[in-house]
Amino acid sequence: MLILTQKEVFFSKDTNYFTLPALLLVFVVVKFKGSFYELTDRISTYSMQGSINYNLIPFRSMSTQIKYITQWWALKNLLGNIIPFIPFGFLLPIAYKKFSSTISVFFTGLASILLIEIFQFLTKLGTFDVDDIILNMIGIVCGYLMFLVIKRFCVREKGL
Repeated sequence: MLILTQKEVFFSKDTNYFTLPALLLVFVVVKFKGSFYELTDRISTYSMQGSINYNLIPFRSMSTQIKYITQWWALKNLLGNIIPFIPFGFLLPIAYKKFSSTISVFFTGLASILLIEIFQFLTKLGTFDVDDIILNMIGIVCGYLMFLVIKRFCVREKGL
């Protein structure tokens, strides 16, 4: 079994300076398949007059996706909103010791997701969807639970 001390688990402060640019790169690659053409196409499509880019009713889009979960588009959307946020819940308490409590991971994750959703709404690069927030939070919680399990079984406290 791999045994790590608390100090070995946390990243150095130098790696934290690369977090934001890396997240922005991941956003462009994941959301727009790395293509600036798709990015500009999305902006022009959503900028059309009368276009609505928000959903404030919980489970509205999610219930349809769950109903058709055997179809690729539904599974892709559900997992595509959960899986990318698992690393957030796992890495946040590792990278920043002050964010290692359940409540701080939850609210930091929620604030981050709200920023992303508001950004999508204002720039019309996507939709503000309460279902996305729910699914993203499921991903963060899964990542945090993984962190807690690994911490419990792989990290030895000082003095033991």
